[in-house]
Amino acid sequence: MSQDFDAAEERARLAAADLLAAASHVVAWHSMRPEDARDDVDFASRARTEIGSISAALSASAARPGENAVAVEAEVIGRLDVLAADCERRAVALRS
Repeated sequence: MSQDFDAAEERARLAAADLLAAASHVVAWHSMRPEDARDDVDFASRARTEIGSISAALSASAARPGENAVAVEAEVIGRLDVLAADCERRAVALRS
C-alpha cells in the first residue's frame, strides 16, 4: 500500500472519529436530544466499518495477479476521500 492510501485511510478514520466526537459534544452541551444526532452517529459507525472493509479489499486485491494495482488503489483512495469529506461536512454542520 502506498503512502497516499495510508494518508487517505488515516484522514477517513480521523474524520469518522471527529464526527462521533462532534455528535457527542452537541448532545452533551446543547439542548439537543441524543436521538437528534443519531443519524450522524450511525453514519460515523458505518463509515468506520466501510474504512475497514476498504482496507481489507485493497489487501485482498494486492494478492490477485493481473489486476491493475494502481487503478484499484486509486479507486479505494477515492472512496476513502468521499467518506472523509462526508464525515467532515457532517461534523461541521453539527458544530455550527
